[in-house]
Formats: sequence, C-alpha cells, structure tokens
Amino acid sequence: TAKFLVTAAVLSAVVAGSVIALTSRFSLAIATQESLCLPPYRVWVIDKTDREPVRGDIFAFKSKGLSPVFVDGTTVVKVLKGMPGDAVSVSLNDTSINGQVVAHGLDVAVQHAIEPTRYVRSTTIAADRFWFFGETADSFDSRYWGSVGSDQILGKAYPIW
Repeated sequence: TAKFLVTAAVLSAVVAGSVIALTSRFSLAIATQESLCLPPYRVWVIDKTDREPVRGDIFAFKSKGLSPVFVDGTTVVKVLKGMPGDAVSVSLNDTSINGQVVAHGLDVAVQHAIEPTRYVRSTTIAADRFWFFGETADSFDSRYWGSVGSDQILGKAYPIW
C-alpha cells in the first residue's frame, strides 16, 4: 500500500507539472461566431512564447475597443498583414497595404447598418502597431478598427480543427 501511494503521488506530481508547463506555454482559442473569417478552422492552439510579429503568419490577440462585434478581452485570431511603417488605404471597394490589395469591400459595416464611408481612410501604421485581417469578405478586421498594439498579441496561432 505504501509503494502504491508513493507511486501515485509521484505520477500525480508529474501529471500536474506537465499540465502547468503546457498551460503556461499554450492556450486554446475557439471561434464561436457563425461565419468563420479563417475557414474552415474553428479551434486554434496559441503558442504564447512565439509573439514575434511576422507578416503573413496567423496570431491571436486580445480585443480592445472592437464592439459591437467583440467584447473587450475576447481572443481574436487573424492573419498579420500590416507592419509598423506600412501605408494603408481603405476605400469602399478594397483595402490595400503598400499598394497591394489585402481585402475587398466593407461588408461588416453594411451588415451592422453602419455607413461604410466611416471607414474610408489612408494612414501609416504606427510603431509597435499591427493590422490583422480575416480571409473572408465578412471578416471584422483592421479595415474597421485599425491597428492592434504589440501588448495585445498573445502569440502565434495554429489551426487544429
């Protein structure tokens, strides 16, 4: 009985330590909205140790000021397309970064009965700020709310389902 208790205690400690190690490095993000902006994926693993922004990679970040679509603190997963210093132009027809089109239209504004011209602008992405996009026309992304601060980035996201 003593041998069993010692073995059980050691195994419990190993399992608990492994869980703590895994959750300190990784977390999950689950897309709950009906329409996915990065189809076909709904579940993502976030590597919280890999926060170095790389254009074209997929990252998770905490939302701030993205109402009415996302409550502050919601984990959002999008593709990083705009880096500090990039020139951004949002028109009624498309959004471009450094002259390359990265998104089309302003469908979300129309869906929420917001005048699309509200989002038309040209800007330069500030230092330590980034622009994120989905891959669908109805993605609520940086063309609507602008940049995300590096302090909001949780880490690189990997699709699992």
